[in-house]
Amino acid sequence: MIAPCQHTARTALTIMGLLLASPAASAATDPPGPSDGALTLATCHGRYTAVMEHARLMGDGADAAAFRRDLLEAMMNAYLAEHAEDRAYSITMMSHRINARAQLRSLFATAAFNGDPRRQRLAAGGILRQIAACDSLVIGRRFTGL
Repeated sequence: MIAPCQHTARTALTIMGLLLASPAASAATDPPGPSDGALTLATCHGRYTAVMEHARLMGDGADAAAFRRDLLEAMMNAYLAEHAEDRAYSITMMSHRINARAQLRSLFATAAFNGDPRRQRLAAGGILRQIAACDSLVIGRRFTGL
C-alpha cells in the first residue's frame, strides 16, 4: 500500500477544484436560455397547431386556430430573430413547440377515439384547460372569463 503524502493530497485537491470550477465557468459564458414568456409562446404555438390539425381531421373549421397560431408564430419569430446566432435558443424553442403539439395531439386522440367515456372526458377537460390558457395569452383574460 502506498503511504499518503502531501503531493498526492495536493494533486487530488487541484483536480477536484478544476472539476468543480468547469461547470461554473462554462455556465458563466453560456448565453441565457429563452425566457418563460418565449417558452409560453412556443408552447401555445404548438397547441394551436394541434388544434388546427385536429379540426382539419374532423372536418371542422380551423380558421380561428390558424389565426391564433399565425399570431403566435409571428411573435415567436421575433424572439428567434433576436437570438439568431444562438442555436441552442432556437432548439429549445422548437423543442417546446413540438412537445406541446404532441401532448395535445395525444389528448385529442384520446378524446375523439378512446372507447372509455371517463378517459374521453378527462382528455376533453385537459384540452379545454390548455387552450384556455393560450386563449388568455392571445385574447386576454377579460374576454375568456378566466
